[in-house]
Amino acid sequence: MKVLIVLALVAVAAARPDVSHILGQQHHHHQQAYVKPPAILRQIQETSEQGDYKFNFKTENGIEAVGQAQLKNAGSKDEALVSEGTYSYVGDDGQTYAVNWVADEFGFRASGAHIPEIPEEIKKGLEQSANEPEDDGQYREDPNSYDREGAQFQQTQTQYRRF
Repeated sequence: MKVLIVLALVAVAAARPDVSHILGQQHHHHQQAYVKPPAILRQIQETSEQGDYKFNFKTENGIEAVGQAQLKNAGSKDEALVSEGTYSYVGDDGQTYAVNWVADEFGFRASGAHIPEIPEEIKKGLEQSANEPEDDGQYREDPNSYDREGAQFQQTQTQYRRF
Protein backbone atom coordinates (compact mmCIF):
# COMPACT_ATOMS: atom_id res chain seq x y z
CA MET A 1 0.00 0.00 0.00
CA LYS A 2 2.92 2.33 0.74
CA VAL A 3 4.16 1.79 -2.79
CA LEU A 4 0.71 2.78 -4.13
CA ILE A 5 0.81 6.00 -2.15
CA VAL A 6 4.35 6.82 -3.27
CA LEU A 7 3.37 6.14 -6.90
CA ALA A 8 0.29 8.34 -6.52
CA LEU A 9 2.39 11.19 -5.15
CA VAL A 10 4.90 10.76 -7.99
CA ALA A 11 2.03 10.88 -10.51
CA VAL A 12 0.74 14.11 -8.98
CA ALA A 13 4.21 15.63 -9.04
CA ALA A 14 4.66 14.63 -12.69
CA ALA A 15 1.27 16.11 -13.64
CA ARG A 16 1.86 19.46 -11.96
CA PRO A 17 2.82 22.51 -14.01
CA ASP A 18 6.48 23.53 -14.33
CA VAL A 19 7.26 25.50 -11.21
CA SER A 20 11.06 25.49 -11.49
CA HIS A 21 11.04 29.28 -11.64
CA ILE A 22 9.22 29.33 -8.31
CA LEU A 23 11.89 27.15 -6.74
CA GLY A 24 14.55 29.53 -7.99
CA GLN A 25 15.88 27.36 -10.80
CA GLN A 26 16.64 29.35 -13.92
CA HIS A 27 17.54 27.99 -17.36
CA HIS A 28 19.62 29.97 -19.84
CA HIS A 29 19.96 28.46 -23.33
CA HIS A 30 20.25 24.86 -22.10
CA GLN A 31 22.67 25.91 -19.35
CA GLN A 32 21.47 25.66 -15.83
CA ALA A 33 22.65 28.41 -13.54
CA TYR A 34 22.89 27.44 -9.90
CA VAL A 35 20.49 29.38 -7.76
CA LYS A 36 20.17 28.72 -4.08
CA PRO A 37 16.94 26.78 -3.37
CA PRO A 38 14.34 28.53 -1.24
CA ALA A 39 14.81 28.26 2.50
CA ILE A 40 12.56 26.00 4.50
CA LEU A 41 10.80 28.12 7.09
CA ARG A 42 8.97 25.29 8.86
CA GLN A 43 9.35 21.54 8.70
CA ILE A 44 7.69 19.00 10.95
CA GLN A 45 7.76 15.28 10.28
CA GLU A 46 6.51 12.53 12.58
CA THR A 47 6.27 8.80 11.88
CA SER A 48 5.17 5.82 13.95
CA GLU A 49 6.28 2.20 13.88
CA GLN A 50 2.82 1.29 12.59
CA GLY A 51 3.30 3.42 9.47
CA ASP A 52 1.24 6.46 10.49
CA TYR A 53 2.84 9.79 9.67
CA LYS A 54 2.33 13.55 9.76
CA PHE A 55 4.21 16.26 7.93
CA ASN A 56 4.00 20.02 7.61
CA PHE A 57 6.37 22.38 5.83
CA LYS A 58 6.60 25.87 4.39
CA THR A 59 9.23 27.48 2.18
CA GLU A 60 10.19 31.13 1.82
CA ASN A 61 8.68 31.31 -1.67
CA GLY A 62 5.15 30.37 -0.55
CA ILE A 63 5.06 26.59 -0.95
CA GLU A 64 3.19 24.89 1.89
CA ALA A 65 2.23 21.27 2.45
CA VAL A 66 0.42 19.43 5.23
CA GLY A 67 -0.40 15.74 5.28
CA GLN A 68 -1.09 12.75 7.44
CA ALA A 69 -1.66 9.02 7.15
CA GLN A 70 -3.17 6.41 9.40
CA LEU A 71 -3.12 2.65 9.11
CA LYS A 72 -6.70 1.39 8.92
CA ASN A 73 -7.71 -2.17 9.90
CA ALA A 74 -4.14 -3.06 10.96
CA GLY A 75 -3.32 -6.75 10.69
CA SER A 76 -6.48 -7.67 8.77
CA LYS A 77 -6.98 -8.50 5.10
CA ASP A 78 -8.54 -5.04 4.76
CA GLU A 79 -5.45 -3.22 6.06
CA ALA A 80 -4.92 0.08 4.24
CA LEU A 81 -2.88 3.21 4.74
CA VAL A 82 -5.22 6.19 4.40
CA SER A 83 -3.40 9.41 3.55
CA GLU A 84 -4.71 12.91 3.07
CA GLY A 85 -3.34 16.38 2.85
CA THR A 86 -3.08 19.64 1.01
CA TYR A 87 -0.35 21.63 -0.68
CA SER A 88 -0.25 25.08 -2.19
CA TYR A 89 2.10 27.18 -4.28
CA VAL A 90 2.19 30.55 -6.00
CA GLY A 91 1.78 30.30 -9.79
CA ASP A 92 3.31 32.42 -12.57
CA ASP A 93 0.24 34.63 -12.44
CA GLY A 94 0.77 35.44 -8.76
CA GLN A 95 -2.24 33.39 -7.64
CA THR A 96 -1.95 30.80 -4.90
CA TYR A 97 -3.06 27.37 -6.07
CA ALA A 98 -4.16 24.79 -3.50
CA VAL A 99 -4.65 21.06 -4.00
CA ASN A 100 -6.41 18.78 -1.53
CA TRP A 101 -5.69 15.08 -1.90
CA VAL A 102 -6.64 11.68 -0.49
CA ALA A 103 -4.93 8.34 -1.12
CA ASP A 104 -6.54 5.17 0.21
CA GLU A 105 -7.75 1.73 -0.83
CA PHE A 106 -9.90 3.43 -3.49
CA GLY A 107 -6.92 5.16 -5.14
CA PHE A 108 -5.61 8.70 -5.32
CA ARG A 109 -7.96 11.66 -5.64
CA ALA A 110 -7.03 15.32 -5.90
CA SER A 111 -9.21 18.41 -6.00
CA GLY A 112 -8.67 22.13 -6.31
CA ALA A 113 -10.33 25.17 -7.82
CA HIS A 114 -7.95 24.97 -10.82
CA ILE A 115 -8.41 21.21 -11.38
CA PRO A 116 -11.23 20.30 -13.80
CA GLU A 117 -14.13 18.27 -12.42
CA ILE A 118 -14.96 14.81 -13.76
CA PRO A 119 -17.75 15.14 -16.37
CA GLU A 120 -21.17 13.88 -15.19
CA GLU A 121 -21.31 11.16 -17.87
CA ILE A 122 -18.07 9.66 -16.57
CA LYS A 123 -19.23 9.94 -12.94
CA LYS A 124 -22.45 8.07 -13.84
CA GLY A 125 -20.49 5.39 -15.67
CA LEU A 126 -18.16 4.93 -12.70
CA GLU A 127 -21.11 4.64 -10.33
CA GLN A 128 -22.81 2.07 -12.57
CA SER A 129 -19.59 0.13 -12.88
CA ALA A 130 -19.10 0.14 -9.09
CA ASN A 131 -22.61 -1.28 -8.59
CA GLU A 132 -22.18 -4.15 -11.05
CA PRO A 133 -21.16 -7.56 -9.71
CA GLU A 134 -17.46 -8.27 -9.99
CA ASP A 135 -16.52 -10.28 -13.11
CA ASP A 136 -14.76 -13.52 -12.15
CA GLY A 137 -13.75 -14.22 -15.75
CA GLN A 138 -16.06 -17.23 -16.16
CA TYR A 139 -18.30 -17.51 -19.24
CA ARG A 140 -21.99 -17.65 -18.51
CA GLU A 141 -24.78 -17.85 -21.07
CA ASP A 142 -26.85 -14.71 -20.88
CA PRO A 143 -30.48 -15.76 -20.38
CA ASN A 144 -31.54 -12.64 -22.28
CA SER A 145 -29.34 -13.37 -25.29
CA TYR A 146 -30.96 -14.09 -28.64
CA ASP A 147 -29.75 -16.87 -30.92
CA ARG A 148 -30.50 -15.35 -34.34
CA GLU A 149 -29.63 -18.42 -36.44
CA GLY A 150 -31.67 -20.81 -34.30
CA ALA A 151 -34.63 -18.44 -34.19
CA GLN A 152 -34.49 -17.88 -37.96
CA PHE A 153 -34.36 -21.67 -38.58
CA GLN A 154 -37.39 -22.24 -36.34
CA GLN A 155 -39.30 -19.46 -38.09
CA THR A 156 -38.51 -20.99 -41.52
CA GLN A 157 -39.66 -24.45 -40.34
CA THR A 158 -42.94 -22.95 -39.11
CA GLN A 159 -43.57 -21.25 -42.49
CA TYR A 160 -43.10 -24.52 -44.38
CA ARG A 161 -45.55 -26.39 -42.13
CA ARG A 162 -48.34 -23.96 -43.00
CA PHE A 163 -48.41 -25.08 -46.64
